[in-house]
Amino acid sequence: MHAARQSLSLIVIASVVALVLACGPGQEPTPTPTSVPKATAVPTATPTTAPLATPTPTPTRPGPTATPTATSVAAPSPTPTPGIQPKKGGVIKFVFRDYPPTYDQQFLTAQQAYGFWIPRLYNNLLANYEGNKVECETCADWHLENSGKTMVFNLLPGIKFQNGKEMTSTDVAYSLKMIMGQIDGLQSPRSGVLNQYIESVETPSKTQLVVKLVRPSEFVPTILSIITSAIYPEGTTRDDLAKKPMGSGPFVLAKAVPGAGMIFERNPSYFKPGLPYLDGMEVTLLADVTAQAAALLTHKVEYLSADGETAPQIVSQYKKLVAENKMKTAPVPRTSSMPAVYFGLSKPPLNNLKLRQAINLALDRAAIGQIRYGDKYVEHLLFFNPGDAYGTPKEKIWDIVPGWGTGAKKQQEIEQAKQLVKDAGYPDGIDLLAVGRTTGWNQQIHAEEVQRELAKVNIRVKFDLYDTVNESKLQAAANYQLHPYSYNMTTSDPDEAVGQFWITGGPRNDFAYSNPEVDRLYLAMSSEPDFAKRKALFFQIQDIIVVKDVGLAPSPSTYADAYWWNSLQGFTVGFSYQFSSGLWRGDRLWLQE
Repeated sequence: MHAARQSLSLIVIASVVALVLACGPGQEPTPTPTSVPKATAVPTATPTTAPLATPTPTPTRPGPTATPTATSVAAPSPTPTPGIQPKKGGVIKFVFRDYPPTYDQQFLTAQQAYGFWIPRLYNNLLANYEGNKVECETCADWHLENSGKTMVFNLLPGIKFQNGKEMTSTDVAYSLKMIMGQIDGLQSPRSGVLNQYIESVETPSKTQLVVKLVRPSEFVPTILSIITSAIYPEGTTRDDLAKKPMGSGPFVLAKAVPGAGMIFERNPSYFKPGLPYLDGMEVTLLADVTAQAAALLTHKVEYLSADGETAPQIVSQYKKLVAENKMKTAPVPRTSSMPAVYFGLSKPPLNNLKLRQAINLALDRAAIGQIRYGDKYVEHLLFFNPGDAYGTPKEKIWDIVPGWGTGAKKQQEIEQAKQLVKDAGYPDGIDLLAVGRTTGWNQQIHAEEVQRELAKVNIRVKFDLYDTVNESKLQAAANYQLHPYSYNMTTSDPDEAVGQFWITGGPRNDFAYSNPEVDRLYLAMSSEPDFAKRKALFFQIQDIIVVKDVGLAPSPSTYADAYWWNSLQGFTVGFSYQFSSGLWRGDRLWLQE
């Protein structure tokens, strides 16, 4: 079934793609902003049954500490491969889905547009181009004071926004406050978690910024380097960003057709010497994944990633080109994905623990993983895959964690779920309304499988389908009962996994989840410098959310690989292929004939 849904003729689609890419964008866009108010968290009902036990894994390998490491080195120029000189000029073409409804880089979240369209119009205080390395972008250097609780940034002089205004410390301070919701009350869904760490932002001089932290944290520099931590001119409003970009990035927007594509040209006033190398970029909206693959295979575009949603016959063609030394490939981080059935916990009936337990037990994770991703599915409980530093080993998930039974164990869980539905007060079963998405075949087959499996335990699910903008409005207000969905992290840090999504009032706590014990353990974890102790605290939190409170019903995820033609040079992978600012900035990319 998985392959059959994507087995369209690549030859036919390739001709369509060529026509789409040849047409190009035309007029200036006027997209609608997606400013969504944050819901107020409401405590969940106190569990009325004994929590289900699951073993807490013991940390077995070393990992990062929670002490931030400052750099006093000025923002470096890219170092090309020895013997290869970057070439100036040329235009790179990309295809992506979900055209951005606004130029507000800080606020884009649910749409794939957050990474693939407009980061090249903006800059950050810090940037991530490769691996886990965080480096200065608009700063010359930075250092720590006050036992790691004060970050002092010395900014590069002479940086110009594309409206001609010079960037100063007041612009950076304004942007950080805007991210944290201190300007208009709207936190950035991705970067707004900074408000859990930053006590104050001060501007002693035009080129110096002082950020005082509640506690030392290596997580703060990482969040400052993701694409949604963009810098705007002081006074910028969400309404301004609905009409035009307000950045300082390496490219300027030359043309755009809402819902179709954008053309970018080199910013002649860019502050990084010699950059960007390219004359421009063109991005075209192309939602169908098979059509995207055809665009890459016919070299209409330079880059794509392939994961469990990509048909095996397409991946085999990518691998053939790699074997022929025509393409390159690299694994891209996938710890960010969190597919699950999410619950609206603030009101009946999903504030009923027994009903949530029934739903969690009824879902067949092996079937969901297979139907969504074929053999490329990966088991996990709370964002992290088994091989990750904070991942739960697979042997401690299957047939151990409630809901992850297989074979006879799964049948036992289904029978237990039927009884829990009755115990919850629904002897004749229950009708539930779920939120779904009108686009994305993979999202839809997930919803269909959830509907089919819950019917086995007399839970009848009806779906209301929405476009991505209206879907994200409902989820941000926790205005739903069930929501089969996949959230994404921007980093591989447990501070984000918990602080963004599960603490009371967290920026992306779209479930109205609240547990004082989780809040307390989160603060302890965030302040803990020892990796083993920090990991143990994370597992305690995970057990409460996933097992005791059943705050969600997690399902398998997938992994991905990046593929790009040899002609694309300077391509690097950071800590996230969706959120690393350097990758989508594009200022170090160049074309080799």
